[in-house]
Amino acid sequence: MYAEYLRTHGFDVHEAGTTDGALPLLPRATAVITGLLLPGAIDAVELIGRVRREWSSTPVIVLTACADADRIDKARAAGADAVLLKPCLPDTLLDTVMEAIEANDARRAIPPARRRLSERRISLRSGGRRESDLS
Repeated sequence: MYAEYLRTHGFDVHEAGTTDGALPLLPRATAVITGLLLPGAIDAVELIGRVRREWSSTPVIVLTACADADRIDKARAAGADAVLLKPCLPDTLLDTVMEAIEANDARRAIPPARRRLSERRISLRSGGRRESDLS
């Protein structure tokens, strides 16, 4: 449902059901959205850490039904930019993704990227579409 919602708002979403499937998608990702209980050779916390080490500027958002405070703390310590607990409104996820991308662009001080995000926000308000990669 969340992937489809993001697609309807102009994002190009690539999905993976395991951390193994997510790894090849990471180099192209504008942002990463992950759960905490993904199967795979590495767990989701390790995946977050890998994103942080190899693509430090890529925002990572955790969207999970796992309310285990220890796992959530580990995800934050590994570098998650935001943790959203399910059920989460799709608009909340969309806002969080856009804010994370904007904060990332501001940290990297790339004016054209900030300009594109501002244009995207204006476009979304007017019902337009624009593509960005999410994994």
